[in-house]
Amino acid sequence: MDFEELKRKIETLYMEFFKEMDIDFQTGIVKGTDKRFSGFPYIGKNYVSAPVRILFVPLDCGEDECGNENTYHSFESREDIFKGGCLDFNDHIAGVYATALRLLKDKMQLKDAWEALWKYNEYTAKKAIRFADARSLLPRDLMSYIAYENRFRFVTINRKERTGGSDRKWINAEKECKLLMDEISVFNPDIIVFQGTTGIDNCGINDLMKRYKVVVAYHPSCWQRGANKLQYIEEKIMPTLSL
Repeated sequence: MDFEELKRKIETLYMEFFKEMDIDFQTGIVKGTDKRFSGFPYIGKNYVSAPVRILFVPLDCGEDECGNENTYHSFESREDIFKGGCLDFNDHIAGVYATALRLLKDKMQLKDAWEALWKYNEYTAKKAIRFADARSLLPRDLMSYIAYENRFRFVTINRKERTGGSDRKWINAEKECKLLMDEISVFNPDIIVFQGTTGIDNCGINDLMKRYKVVVAYHPSCWQRGANKLQYIEEKIMPTLSL
């Protein structure tokens, strides 16, 4: 299966989901609610051929990012969030980048890049990426080797404030979790990284652990738990995997 075929299969799942949930195909608004579908998942162009296929499953979008256009993220607009040419990421995506780098370093010969980042292991991932002495060693295309999908698919219409968990709720838990499970089957990842624990018990986590290597971690922006630092990746995430 190549990238385009994977994208078509994922899109087919979502079109059926739209019908089941009575979601407007143009605006993404769920009929009779104040919620909007936040967007399609991110699929890196090199995900299919990655030596280790990593699927990140964080919480919610947080902000109605396409609300000004009265629509939702397409596959293409999702890519803009993950473009790494300048390595200028927010705290969350920086954490995704650093985790992916650690998980891929052996298979993709990125040891020097990880060591350059690890010099700043007491810093947040965002700061470490910004201040790495050997910044030129950090791969700009790393994010093209991962996939990323939110667990909670809906956002309050016109929401601007990212903080808080007001949208970490199911509209229809059965249908939303089925979509997640169906997506995972299509993505067929080697590793699934859940970022945050809210709602995870609804998502068949025990069954997933029997079929895949699964990491349940704190969200990278959770500074209270130290999950925004590089040390968290090495000390908390890596010990749960046998790589």
